[in-house]
Amino acid sequence: MSFNANAALTGITNEDSGNYVLAADVGPDGQVNLREAYATGGVGLHGINGGTTGPDGLFGQGCVAVSNVTNMLAAVNPGSGTVSLFSINPSDPSNLTLIGEPVGSGGQWPTSVTFNKAGDTVCTLNGGEINGVSCFAVNQTSGLSPLADTTRYLGINQTTPAAGPTNTVSQILFSSDSSKLLVAYSGTTSTAPGYLGYYDIGLNGTLSKNFSAIAPAAGGALPFSITPITGQDAYVVADPALGFEIFDLTGADRSSAVAISGQGATCWSTYSPNTGSYFLIDAQGRIFEVAIDAATLQSTVVGNYTQFLGDGLIDSDVMSVNGNDYMFTLAAGITTLEVFALPGPGRLQSVQQFNISAAVESVGITVSEW
Repeated sequence: MSFNANAALTGITNEDSGNYVLAADVGPDGQVNLREAYATGGVGLHGINGGTTGPDGLFGQGCVAVSNVTNMLAAVNPGSGTVSLFSINPSDPSNLTLIGEPVGSGGQWPTSVTFNKAGDTVCTLNGGEINGVSCFAVNQTSGLSPLADTTRYLGINQTTPAAGPTNTVSQILFSSDSSKLLVAYSGTTSTAPGYLGYYDIGLNGTLSKNFSAIAPAAGGALPFSITPITGQDAYVVADPALGFEIFDLTGADRSSAVAISGQGATCWSTYSPNTGSYFLIDAQGRIFEVAIDAATLQSTVVGNYTQFLGDGLIDSDVMSVNGNDYMFTLAAGITTLEVFALPGPGRLQSVQQFNISAAVESVGITVSEW
């Protein structure tokens, strides 16, 4: 399961028996309550980690994306090789309606999706044997349709499902101005590092033929998540090899690779607007809070929260509720959702441990621990 926090809390079950979007209401205190499960019309499929499945089923971030402009939600169906589109009731954001039929993702094992700024285009990242990106026009009554000249192949040597987490693509994201389509690829080792790459977006949403791949700064190896640095053409990218990287796409010499003492597998990242902090999530059960200077892009770790060791923390997102920020983090190892209040920098507070297994069983669905 992975999710998106945006007005309501939504995520996919990613089960091979049938994929569902889970929609949960978020109360004024940040606590969640599952409202409904919506069938996507496709099935899930977990990646392979060391010969078996693991807590991170998709080796990435962004399996669900939301547009607040068009009130639409897109979700991947990794086992079907498709993408589903839902409309969101703006006055009741946990109320979703499937629009049209799922469409082929343009490859195999789609794992991440993103909307452009206008909300009229969705692009997906495929991580299987046929890997790369494809984009689709959004029609609010008929659903998704492929956009011409947007399927691009990355040529990574992989299987369906992917074996990882190294040598996998991990997230797709439009740049803030929708001029670029970004892709994070985790390399294999420090001697064969991954990259943050992008396609330029042209007229009618077409993608450039050439792909620009930017290597991490010295010390970086396995770029994983992509979180924009507010007000900058720059990005925080979690890297389980050392901590995180900052990629500066402006051409200025502000990129860096930052080691975090005590980290074991920092793979996911998110941003809290009210605190101004960036959060790095470690699969071994740690959360690191980072402050970044907007002018220099220099970073400082301002919080280190280690009380969740063994819980298998993975995908995270932040939502503002009544002027307060809350962070929602999946604890895949114990099938719960951890809810944290973020009242200020360095002040992460646990407010709820939501039992996902019990909640989905109440609506007739099961989710696996791994």
